[in-house]
Amino acid sequence: MARYAYMLLDQTEKDVSRQAMQLDTIGGFDKIFVDRISVRSPNREQRQKMIDTLAAGDVVYAAAADRFCDQSRDFFEAFFEFEQKSAELVLLEENFDTRSPAGRQSLKMLKTFARLDYLFQSERKKQGIEAARGQGRRIGRPPVAIPAQFREICQQWSSGQINGREAARKAGLRSTSFYKKAAELGFKAPPRTGPQPGRKRDET
Repeated sequence: MARYAYMLLDQTEKDVSRQAMQLDTIGGFDKIFVDRISVRSPNREQRQKMIDTLAAGDVVYAAAADRFCDQSRDFFEAFFEFEQKSAELVLLEENFDTRSPAGRQSLKMLKTFARLDYLFQSERKKQGIEAARGQGRRIGRPPVAIPAQFREICQQWSSGQINGREAARKAGLRSTSFYKKAAELGFKAPPRTGPQPGRKRDET
């Protein structure tokens, strides 16, 4: 069983002294992982590296909840990996310890409230979508713009004059978008008759 410490420095902190003092009350860590969040490096790369090394029975200590995660969703996404590996988490400032009955009960309550929040947000999102549709507003990504000569390009492709890659390039679309739009207009790929001299085989 290994014992790890995790520290986070945000953009306003210069050193880990405050967190180190809290973690010194535990001591005896096998390794300490430190993330330094900045504009250039916004992710908790060291935390993920630490999680990747966890094994059953390992314990991770952090000074406080806001030093371990950014929000409740981030907490549960990270702790899901703890549970998959049968590892434990201790947050000193909150006196939260998943090894204890009280800690497990707190975790259960947190999961309940997280689920309620998810259901509430999901319902609000559905209501917002229905309200927007009722007002005639489009939901989702805007339609892909196509050039004025798109039908002509499709005709050239469908008749085998140009291959799929060339047709997509002339239309200014990705291949998948071109094929989808062409199919919506009723154009079909030319039959595959094998490569012919002087003409590339259609790439679909």
